[in-house]
Amino acid sequence: MDFRVKSILSSVLNVSRRSLHYKQQAKNYPKVNVNEVELEKPRYGFRKERKPLISQGVKDTLFPASEIKQRYQQEGKPIPIKFKSNSDKIARRNYEKYQDEVVLGKPHFRVGEKKIYFPQGRICLLRPNAKHSPYQAKFLVPKSMNKMDLRDYLWHVYGLRALNVTVQLLHAKFVRGPYDYARYRGPQYKKMTIDMAEPFVWPEVSPELVEMAGYQREEESETMIQKNRTGSDKLKPIDTFDGIYKTPQLPNLFVSDKVKKQAEQQVKIHTDKVESRAERELVSQFLGL
Repeated sequence: MDFRVKSILSSVLNVSRRSLHYKQQAKNYPKVNVNEVELEKPRYGFRKERKPLISQGVKDTLFPASEIKQRYQQEGKPIPIKFKSNSDKIARRNYEKYQDEVVLGKPHFRVGEKKIYFPQGRICLLRPNAKHSPYQAKFLVPKSMNKMDLRDYLWHVYGLRALNVTVQLLHAKFVRGPYDYARYRGPQYKKMTIDMAEPFVWPEVSPELVEMAGYQREEESETMIQKNRTGSDKLKPIDTFDGIYKTPQLPNLFVSDKVKKQAEQQVKIHTDKVESRAERELVSQFLGL
């Protein structure tokens, strides 16, 4: 075999072997100027900056479609399809009609034609959440009631004008069965929040009413225990059900490590305050302050 062919074959074999097993040393790295290297390339500048649409410039009007249509005509551009309709005229007419009905004290909605004298549904006014303003009220309503029913009900019964109504359908909590460990969910419940023209603030509850409610709750729990008894326990009165001698309820001795650590820190801070106070009193007595 020719010497030149052998040298070519050996160089090819060395290159392939080097590409697999050869690791280049740091001294053989190519020299690069650090100031010319850009590690994080900018992620902007490769897209075209387009001008905002004509419709995006109209923001401060209650009925923007007519003004947007006029601006497109002034620019000599075709009007988009969604701005060609007469929606602004209808909205303006409804808005003026709503203003007149509010001023005259009439209902601003179509009143229901079906008369219901004794409705079976129960509507409860709930306390507002932190996100609600004084101009909002929340109600617990039956699932069969819709927005129009609540608006009509509040207007005819209480003379309350509901400007906007939102609905929230919630799941009930999981409940354990009395005789097994199975859990199930009760029926869903519906809440509705309305916007009002005048504010309403809940009155403060006196502590006497809160104490009375707690006492009534304890009595109700005792009666429910008596009602849910089975077998021979039904005939036993409430007072002597626990026996002649009522054992004292001892506190729970188990304390978690986290609570124990926090309590130790609080006790240490308290003892330091007490000791420092006693030392201050001794120093003040010594100095005659």
